[in-house]
Amino acid sequence: MGMIASYYRISNEFIEHLTTHPNEVETFLYEVEEVSKKEVDIDKAWHGIYFLLTGEAQLGAAVDSTEGDAILGGKPIGRDLGMGPCRYLPSDEVKEIYDTLKNISVNDLSEQFDVEALNEADIYPMYGEWTEEDKDYIVDNYQELVRYFEEAAHNEEGMLLLIH
Repeated sequence: MGMIASYYRISNEFIEHLTTHPNEVETFLYEVEEVSKKEVDIDKAWHGIYFLLTGEAQLGAAVDSTEGDAILGGKPIGRDLGMGPCRYLPSDEVKEIYDTLKNISVNDLSEQFDVEALNEADIYPMYGEWTEEDKDYIVDNYQELVRYFEEAAHNEEGMLLLIH
């Protein structure tokens, strides 16, 4: 299967509930049917997008990077669900990330796509075998991510982020 990044739009009030009841995070993610209506995943493109946005291959190396926070931001909540615990972003942080991402066009991101750099940095998931054809995969998932942040910001929603 592999590690995919999933995002879930939720209210700030529900974030508060989950922070006081972290044992309910897993139940919410995997057992509440309505969750899928407010979920988006960017598949395995998350590390490539992180690299193109931040220039960093090392996960978490882009400290204080709003761009990096779109992939690895938020505060941890609950137990490890794959690649660490789920993380949450309150609505003000979602808006801040969206305000940054909306200024990075698809063309801007596409221009950062460098097969050699991706392969040298060993960016997941291609195991050193990225090709020019993979550019659309990254760009399409980036567009979906920006659209999702836009919708959440417009609705004043927070988010849960999970790589699993």
